Amino acid sequence: MNAETSLPSQEEIPSDLRPLTVREYALQSIQKNFHKSIKHEHEVLADQDPEALHQMRVGMRRLRTALAVFAPFVALSSTLIRDITKISKALGSVRDLDVLGIWLSDYQKAATLTIAEEEQLSSLLQGLAQKRVKQVKRMGNILKGKRYQRFVDVFQQWLDHPNFLPGAEWPIHLVLPDILLPLLNQLLLHPGWLAATSGDLALWSPQSEMDGDSVDLCLAEYGSVLHDLRKQTKRVRYQTEFFADFYGVDYHAQTLEFRNIQDLLGQLQDTQVLNDLLDREIGNAWNIHIPSLNLYFHQQRCELWLQWQILQQKYLKTDFRFHLRALVENPQQL
Repeated sequence: MNAETSLPSQEEIPSDLRPLTVREYALQSIQKNFHKSIKHEHEVLADQDPEALHQMRVGMRRLRTALAVFAPFVALSSTLIRDITKISKALGSVRDLDVLGIWLSDYQKAATLTIAEEEQLSSLLQGLAQKRVKQVKRMGNILKGKRYQRFVDVFQQWLDHPNFLPGAEWPIHLVLPDILLPLLNQLLLHPGWLAATSGDLALWSPQSEMDGDSVDLCLAEYGSVLHDLRKQTKRVRYQTEFFADFYGVDYHAQTLEFRNIQDLLGQLQDTQVLNDLLDREIGNAWNIHIPSLNLYFHQQRCELWLQWQILQQKYLKTDFRFHLRALVENPQQL
């Protein structure tokens, strides 16, 4: 083929006529989540609005997910990824205490408590507040430290002069299934879906009318694997949300369901975290000292477990699993 008949390069084709490349979309996603993360820095240091802390933490998680998603195409120092993990952990330590404190405060306001129960909860909240002061100080030292500032500077330098690997020039709609399917398959193969199941899965149905003690036993045995499933679901949710523009209504609905699964398993995990906190701060007999809270825990866990079993049954069905894989195999070109 001579010069007169050769095909134009990607750069020679007007941008509104050629497909979006991995490089272009990756840079957009990474840049957006980086700036969303650091823009809350001063608000977090001021420690006046817990929502700013939450948003910065979510931003850092999404940034880390974006880097994981585009890892085959992005040339980036592993030190930056370790920095993101360190920052996220510091933010998470404070955020987790905020969530526990809000939950217990709301319960204290809404429940009808005896004087003894009120005193126990007030003492517990004071202890959480003291722990939070220490974690906020640690978090502040990190955000005001040289390592954090170096992270921001180096990352901004990369954004100004991004470095990508050769595959980043591919049209992104051609490689989306290759990006999405591996993590989706890991989710479907997760052992958490088989928690508290037995027999023929094709005929399996959730066990109904479980009492609080039965659910407690299930959580004691399967709590850690369900917590890991929640983390895996969150990674898939973030990853699929990155590419929602390339898919239709069914895909959007699925990203919302991933979020619902994450929230549901998170609420189950929260009850366990609270239970462990009560064990440490009050003792293993806390259920005797705060019986109303113990009863509420049992009721809430039963409701959450029933909701979980319905989703569990859905995700164990062969037809649905085939549908889920097929959902990401035909992206649209932008």
